[in-house]
Amino acid sequence: MTWKEILIALNTIDGILPKQLDALKAHHEKHGDLPSAEGLVRNAGLRPKAARRVADLDLAKVIRAEREAAEKHQIRIVTIDDPDYPSPLREIYSPPTVLYMRGDYRPEDRSALAIVGSRQADYRGKSLARSLAMSLAKRGITIVSGLARGIDTQAHQGAIKAGGRTLGVLGSGFNHFYPAENRDLSERIAVQGCVLSEFPFDRPPAPRNFPRRNRIISGLSRGVVVIQATRRSGSLITARLALEQGREVFALPGPPESPLSRGCHALIKQGAKLVEDVNDILEELFLPLQAGDTASKPAPPKLTGLSARLYACLGADPVQIDQLCQLSETDPKDALPTLLAMEIAGHIVRLPGQCFARKHINMGDNR
Repeated sequence: MTWKEILIALNTIDGILPKQLDALKAHHEKHGDLPSAEGLVRNAGLRPKAARRVADLDLAKVIRAEREAAEKHQIRIVTIDDPDYPSPLREIYSPPTVLYMRGDYRPEDRSALAIVGSRQADYRGKSLARSLAMSLAKRGITIVSGLARGIDTQAHQGAIKAGGRTLGVLGSGFNHFYPAENRDLSERIAVQGCVLSEFPFDRPPAPRNFPRRNRIISGLSRGVVVIQATRRSGSLITARLALEQGREVFALPGPPESPLSRGCHALIKQGAKLVEDVNDILEELFLPLQAGDTASKPAPPKLTGLSARLYACLGADPVQIDQLCQLSETDPKDALPTLLAMEIAGHIVRLPGQCFARKHINMGDNR
């Protein structure tokens, strides 16, 4: 039995440290097997409970089950010693020893940026994430995120819409895909990038999994952008891990009164770079523009009369209909039909509570 096969089986057990794996690898290379439970404690430093679990493991059965599931789902299982293991992860503390990968990790994915943020993001945050991801992806920068609801979903979708590459990192095994509604999105990511997990197929999602997932998100990336985060957001864990890994941290400011702004504002106070447009990221990371890339601020729609007046009063943040009528000095009975026509034309969006906002928020080159 090869060490790679044993490593796949050992990956199904929590609590084995990298230095303990090194000791087990050395024993396997010398003796061709694993130590007894007593030897696992004495020679490899495992705790007795973990040692018993390893000793009781039916290696052949576990390996066969993982490989059959991988073949069924068209997933490759790579270990840290494999040549196609993502090289940026080898640089981080406690890199994942095993990765389950659907899709392809390519050399160009080393120019990657993570975009993370709140699962409860509002319209403004989602639009910013999608627009920023599109702008970066058009320049050949791979977008990394965690396939969660909210900001993560929009970041992946923006990269896909731009025809770029994106990497999604799961906090569970592929047999327990979480969140379930993003399974279709993961299929599209696998076509234009890769979906990765360090967890075996039958590992369900659990709170302790996500900090481990977050270190992979930051580890795959040259920097991490946080868009909308509360003070207790998991995105701040990703930012902290990025700093520990020597990656750059960026944050987008937001309205001071919003709880979704407080995490980003805290990061900026602590030294994260404030992002106003895509150039703030490009200049910091020295990522060159792709030849022929002329991404710029999209031209506003050509509107006249009442449509133009209403549009001028709208922006990234939703505006309630009564406030909009006051700002534009318009009677609601005249405003509503015009707003409906603008919504159908794709210039604005209608949001809950009779609120409206511009359809597109630009994160391209504004300078």
